[in-house]
Amino acid sequence: MFRLVIPLILFLFGLLIAIYSYQTYGDFAEYGAAFYPTIIGILVAFFGLVDFIMELRIKGKYVFQNFDLVQDGKIILLMIGIVGFYIGVSDYLGFVITTSLILIFMTLPFIKKHKILTALFLFILSIGIYLLFAKVLLVGLPAGALFE
Repeated sequence: MFRLVIPLILFLFGLLIAIYSYQTYGDFAEYGAAFYPTIIGILVAFFGLVDFIMELRIKGKYVFQNFDLVQDGKIILLMIGIVGFYIGVSDYLGFVITTSLILIFMTLPFIKKHKILTALFLFILSIGIYLLFAKVLLVGLPAGALFE
């Protein structure tokens, strides 16, 4: 039952965010920072609905796994550390370098082959994300003290 409630909560939350941001920020004749929360809300609602449908299809096949509190605690502390690193360093290094370091740090331990190619792709992905937000959505991202 719990697995069916979470996707519904995500769907309602996404719908609420999309409706609120659309009403608050109004017309989207131009892309900008106001456009972003509405799109995120729509995506969260859509994926919550998809997750709900998938959970209904596998309802009789649930397999419960035990929680490993020590491992989960380590992962939570790692995420807090990464967010703290981003907050503390992004003004100095800038968005592209900071995001590249985080993506590479979180991805490369899971990659067996082509680590250099993967790191290069992640750096290019960071540049693409920067261009999307800075140039298309007009969201100010930190350039960094090194690049000013």
